[in-house]
Amino acid sequence: MQDGLPMTTSRISRLQKCIAILWPSFLTAIVATGVFFSAFDPDDLFPFDADPEISRLGFYTIGFLLFWLIAAVSGIGTLYFAITNCMRQGQGKQDD
Repeated sequence: MQDGLPMTTSRISRLQKCIAILWPSFLTAIVATGVFFSAFDPDDLFPFDADPEISRLGFYTIGFLLFWLIAAVSGIGTLYFAITNCMRQGQGKQDD
């Protein structure tokens, strides 16, 4: 053990953690963007026939980035709870 953490947790580099969060969330954002904009037209998202100054491509880009952010935040929460759970399990074994 290193730094009181189990070997699996201490060996995971920060870059690997970022990739483990960003890559699946990127793929999730692709699917979510496709499904969302297949069901909703960007021009119909504004009430009262408002005319936004953003093109369709701009809407798709903003939508993709928002879906990516939501999926990444979910991945960060999952990684946080997985790591803290591993830390707790490692501390329990040290007490034995």
